[in-house]
Amino acid sequence: MNRLAKEEDEGVNRMGDSLLPYGDTLHYPTCGCPPGWQNNTRAADIVDLLAQQAFKGYQAGRLVATRPLRVLYFLPHHNVTGGMKCLVEHIRLLKIRGHTVIAAHRSETADHAMPPWTRVEASIDVVCRLHQRINDVYDVTKIDVVVVGIFHQVAELLVGVPAPILYWEQGHEWLFGDPVRFQVAHNYQRQDQLFHKVLHLPVALAAVSEAVRAILQSQFGRSSLLIPNGVDCDRFFPGPPAAMPPTAILTPPSKGQDKRPEEQQPGRRSVLLVGNPALPLKGFDVALAVLAMVNRVLPLNVTWICQTHPTPTMVSGLASCGLRISLHVSPCQELLPALYRGHDALLFTSRYEAWGMPVLEGMASGLACVATNCLGVQTFAQHGVNALLADTQDVEHLARLLLTVLVEDSLRQRLAIAARATALQFAPSIIADRLEAVLYSLTAGAQDLLHLRTPALADLHAACAAASLACAKPAAPAAASSSTSSSQAQNHERVPSSGLHRSEAMRADSGR
Repeated sequence: MNRLAKEEDEGVNRMGDSLLPYGDTLHYPTCGCPPGWQNNTRAADIVDLLAQQAFKGYQAGRLVATRPLRVLYFLPHHNVTGGMKCLVEHIRLLKIRGHTVIAAHRSETADHAMPPWTRVEASIDVVCRLHQRINDVYDVTKIDVVVVGIFHQVAELLVGVPAPILYWEQGHEWLFGDPVRFQVAHNYQRQDQLFHKVLHLPVALAAVSEAVRAILQSQFGRSSLLIPNGVDCDRFFPGPPAAMPPTAILTPPSKGQDKRPEEQQPGRRSVLLVGNPALPLKGFDVALAVLAMVNRVLPLNVTWICQTHPTPTMVSGLASCGLRISLHVSPCQELLPALYRGHDALLFTSRYEAWGMPVLEGMASGLACVATNCLGVQTFAQHGVNALLADTQDVEHLARLLLTVLVEDSLRQRLAIAARATALQFAPSIIADRLEAVLYSLTAGAQDLLHLRTPALADLHAACAAASLACAKPAAPAAASSSTSSSQAQNHERVPSSGLHRSEAMRADSGR
């Protein structure tokens, strides 16, 4: 039995009772869920049953693929995020297997649906302007199945495309109950309410990890299929450090920030950080505190691969610890694997994650990983076996683990070998098999899934209207000062991690 099949059999029960980092429930009186939904059979429940039955039939050989598929991927934005990179990887894998993949993106400014930072090309690339429906730019009757990567687009596609719709949940602030969801100024609370509405619609669900499956089941009564992420171990592999100059050198403020590329100091242990410093959920305040504590005992070279420069608050925190950090800001994606190589350890301190892709990429690169035990990471990381794990925000424990792995050569090597072996179990071919199985399973029940939308039409149109409101760009206060506007702009980029472009938000097809 392979690892994915074993996880499917074990189900969501092994995740335990404590899944949400900020409380026991995602619900509140105006959360958007229909009253009494727990006591009624929804069209969504029948969708789940049909999807599960068809998937088991496909796995058992009772359903057989007869031709390649025409799959529409509706891409939510062009930001460099883990979720977007995984959607792009799906497109690449499906094309290799002979399927026709249509990439669509809604934007007033983009020329292509595929983001500019990737060399992957879809079979067909269409851009849908804000005033257009998807059927205005592509014949939706030619689509076999649709994959949606963000919940904001689900209602529109259920109304506008007859093919089965699969919402692949990869995690975000709303799923984990991050308090940011209650912000009104940036429409985050409206988006939270939309998220709750969408999960009661007749859309098929897939989850990236058992942690996500467990939350969907416990909070919304929804069953989901499992489509985990993978890592290309032919690209990410152990090797010597990359000879690439950093974008900048981050030093304590007393020494200033030197933007000249410099060589790292020899003889020091090397630690890698990966992620966006503007996202609080990534816990880089914890990471810097851990590194500062370790650096006082064992001088470090730190490399940080990030989308943006660290915030001024983070820079000021370097004053007392003497850390020197080499920044690689928004590197070319083709260079990313080389930047992972040759470090002694990867430090990962997210407060919550649906998956934790930098950890798996670090494992594939032969790095000893020290990480927070943040839900999705449990999919592939086991404490003491192929990684070292600590509770989130436990600076002292993380520092002890990092120091231990840096000074104990035998432990570091053992973890690195086991990590690489784990990464090989998430090869792209294995993920592609799983993805194909899910997509073919949904096409087998296409007519039944379409008919289930009829009793939910009122909810679908209400969700379309809610999506239009939730995705509208909030009007700036008339008396806002320049400093306030600057702060709001920073927050707009920082949260949520889904990276939805409010100015290029989807148009709800509530008129169809």
